[in-house]
Amino acid sequence: MFTKQSLFLKKHTRRVIIFKHALPVFAFLSAALIVAWPLLSPDKERFDLPIQKPNVKTPSVDMENIRFHAQDEKARIMTVTAISVKEIDAENQIARLEKPTAVYTLEDGDVLTSKTPYGFAYQNDQYFLFDKLITTTSKSGYTATTSHIKATYDGVLDSDYSVKIKGPAGTLNAQGLHLQNKGNLIDFKGKTNSVIKLKQGQMTLQTLDGLKLNRTQKTLTGHKNVQIKHEENTLTADTVILYYTEDKNNRIRQITATGNVVLDNGKNKISGEQGVYDPLTQKMEMVGNVRLYQGQSFVSGEKATLDMKTGESHLLTKEQKGRIKGTLIPEDLKKAGQK
Repeated sequence: MFTKQSLFLKKHTRRVIIFKHALPVFAFLSAALIVAWPLLSPDKERFDLPIQKPNVKTPSVDMENIRFHAQDEKARIMTVTAISVKEIDAENQIARLEKPTAVYTLEDGDVLTSKTPYGFAYQNDQYFLFDKLITTTSKSGYTATTSHIKATYDGVLDSDYSVKIKGPAGTLNAQGLHLQNKGNLIDFKGKTNSVIKLKQGQMTLQTLDGLKLNRTQKTLTGHKNVQIKHEENTLTADTVILYYTEDKNNRIRQITATGNVVLDNGKNKISGEQGVYDPLTQKMEMVGNVRLYQGQSFVSGEKATLDMKTGESHLLTKEQKGRIKGTLIPEDLKKAGQK
């Protein structure tokens, strides 16, 4: 037979366990919304988001004003607080967290803070649901917002609601996100728009069917009616893959495009089946049913290169077996050579 005191302690213990699980999940969420989008934080060190159970240092048992502190394996400090944790369904072990706040201190000293009005912990099913606006900010000037996120205890985050990230190095807007593998794989859902501020000029990226981030391979993959604008150049294709680096001077080192590829800057234009674009040099290499345009006229071949800065291009045809058939030089370069 349970006494009132034992029932209270059992219920209290469940709430402590629930909040102990909330520590890594909600702190992970605070970091994921900003740090997992590496192109917006070029000055940050590489940060592999942890989703392990840290050692709790100073747990409070006051369920009306609860606070947990912990550190991950790299001594990054995590803190989660809440006004209260109330069990609303004892049989299914569902609890409501009032005004949870997560604070994550990174190695470089930047501090991330996430807040939401309330969240629900489903202890039996091992997940949290935050169905109101979640706002994450950093001291370095970044803000991320979303809502209605389901976060499992093993670190999978999912939302079909608007995601907005903005900061000194750019912005990203998507219609949802799915994050897994400790934040190394993120699918930004639906129509996405982003601005990436680079040393070699601002780049905008738009897709109709999401943007997939792979932090291990350092790639961004966009699908369906993808459009990239860089300097005066506009690149469109069915699918593009952006390869990014840790080099602050050359954040996007290469872009590959497949399917209905067109690169145009109003003066020079090239189209084909597959292309590789170098943002630093603004040179494009295209293969498969290639067409080079100058005004209303064009020449076609199997492979071509085009310098978008100068307009100089080189074309190969199938019959040439590797020999260059000719070089197209714009009129302004011809005039300069005649002087």
